[in-house]
Amino acid sequence: MILANYNNLNLDNLFFYNDSYSFIIEKGGLTEVADMFEDHYINPQYNAAFWKKQLEEDYHMRIFPAAQFQKRNINGKVEQAGTYFPVIVKNSLQKNSYIAAFIDADEIYLNSHFSDNNLFYIEDEHGKRFFSTSLIKALTNFRAAGNGEAYDSNNNNYYFYQTGEKSKLTYVSVTPNQQIASTVSRLSLLLLILFALSLVVSLLISILFSIRFKLPVQRMLESLQKMNPNFNFNSTIREYTQIGDKLKSIIVSTQKINQDLQMKDSLLKTYSYWNKVKNIPLEHKEMQNLIDNTQPFYFVMYQLQSIRSGQQISAAEMNKTAHFVDLINSTILLRFKQSETLQIEKDLMVSIIFDDDPLPIQEMLFATLQDLVRLFNDQNESYVTIATNPRLRNHSDFTNAYEETLEMIHERKLNANTQLITELDGEKNGLQIPPSELKKLSAHLAAGNATDIMQIIHRLLQRLHTKGRAVEYRKMANDISSEILLVLMSQKIEVGDLLSELAPYEQIKEFVTIDQYFFFYRVLIERAVALINNKKADKDPIVDYVLAYMERHSGEDISQEDIASKLNISIGYMGKYIKNKTGKTFNEYLEDIRISKAKVILVESDDKIHEIANKVGYHNANSFTRMFKRITGVTPGEYRLEKRAESDTSLQIPTIL
Repeated sequence: MILANYNNLNLDNLFFYNDSYSFIIEKGGLTEVADMFEDHYINPQYNAAFWKKQLEEDYHMRIFPAAQFQKRNINGKVEQAGTYFPVIVKNSLQKNSYIAAFIDADEIYLNSHFSDNNLFYIEDEHGKRFFSTSLIKALTNFRAAGNGEAYDSNNNNYYFYQTGEKSKLTYVSVTPNQQIASTVSRLSLLLLILFALSLVVSLLISILFSIRFKLPVQRMLESLQKMNPNFNFNSTIREYTQIGDKLKSIIVSTQKINQDLQMKDSLLKTYSYWNKVKNIPLEHKEMQNLIDNTQPFYFVMYQLQSIRSGQQISAAEMNKTAHFVDLINSTILLRFKQSETLQIEKDLMVSIIFDDDPLPIQEMLFATLQDLVRLFNDQNESYVTIATNPRLRNHSDFTNAYEETLEMIHERKLNANTQLITELDGEKNGLQIPPSELKKLSAHLAAGNATDIMQIIHRLLQRLHTKGRAVEYRKMANDISSEILLVLMSQKIEVGDLLSELAPYEQIKEFVTIDQYFFFYRVLIERAVALINNKKADKDPIVDYVLAYMERHSGEDISQEDIASKLNISIGYMGKYIKNKTGKTFNEYLEDIRISKAKVILVESDDKIHEIANKVGYHNANSFTRMFKRITGVTPGEYRLEKRAESDTSLQIPTIL
């Protein structure tokens, strides 16, 4: 960690040496002493005996002369490791251990030496060489002490040296006389060049002064011609600067006015076409002139549904919609110069393509829309539906074109791909949930039977799977959600939290796959059943007694008077109390219990209908059948056949779910 965080110390390694152990703690972990100084840091001067001997020496810290170390690679071959200063720090209380480090001498030299040659060495106070560069070894030894400079006439070298006050080390930098002479020659040449340059600059300045009055005026004229406010002539003439600033302001104002006019023209054009689509007469001639009222046209509609939509339209959503409008407009304009692309609603855009020649344009239009399909699929930002009847329309057919393509938009199938719709299906009537199924769903929900509810929804989704349009899936989900909420409210269960957490009607708008619908139904039903079960779990002595009595005596004639007398309350009070607490009347609860028991007997036995009626408290089979159908939506016989058929097929969910 120390080596990783303090590279500026030029540490190659840091280790802990203790004579009591045969290993060393170093940056790589635990290393044998022999491996450390015979494989990783090899030098005859700093061998294992040297490091052991330092335990006997009396000092606190010592830096030893730099030396060239070698190391063995993985193949056992000896190679150069580097030049390092060995450093030892000892603690007087720990006589048999110390901390040592290898400091990279070459790195210190490279980071701190700023001379333009590599003639440098360090001596200690006894004149012993402590460190030297490779080139310094060729020079005659020169003894330096203190601070100052000297000249060696034998080698023609200048010596600049300084001695550290505490370290007593003398740092010597050597500069050859030949190098100084060469530097002086270069300076003389540089002065000569500078003199020549001064003559050239003087000539250029005279030329620049001659054109300084012409260039600003020329640039201002060019900017006016191009209406570009971003010109810069860098004039030092104050009057020119003022004129330039005023000119920039005028150009910017003109551009803003033009942009504002273009935006208003675009809005007016959109409004004019919208009135044309809605068959509203245009009273102003200026608005009539903005749109083409005579040419035949093709009409294309696009609907964008964001992958994550919401009640609020965020700035990001608006930017995304604007991006799609630009993408559609640029793609259409690239092929059809006479065209208009307009956003007429939050999620609806239309392209109006004018032309007199039907066949070539029709083929090109279809190819262009296929290109848009690929573009939208690649971007994967929204679910896009494109609708068009690829036939040339009369100039007076705007309203019919809009209504027809809007109806085609509703033909979108349930999947996440971009869809191109070119014809109507022809089937006007979508799937309607049978009232009997809704009754079953309500009954199962009131009884807390989540599995039975999911089986009903599974059957309905199966009917939609073949030709089901996305709008029909959405309508079915809305109807089922409404029915579930009505059942909860009839049980006097607060649904505010459920609506705020799940936001079912908002979620449904976003669904594009059957998996999303199936997951939504499962979560909604689980939550609704949990609310009902929680409601049932609330303990109330009167309600609990009445319901328990009904369960025990459901096959008998049950008298409200008998139960009320056992509770020491009146019949009227008991009836109102049960209604207020549960949302159901006494008789409704009794019928639910009897029918629930009848359903179990129907599935688990082969008893005749009138026998089952007697077992659950009905003396008349017809009365039993009517009540059973009113609660479940089917007759007892139909219920038995349906359940046994479901048992035979094991109720497997198909892969589409």
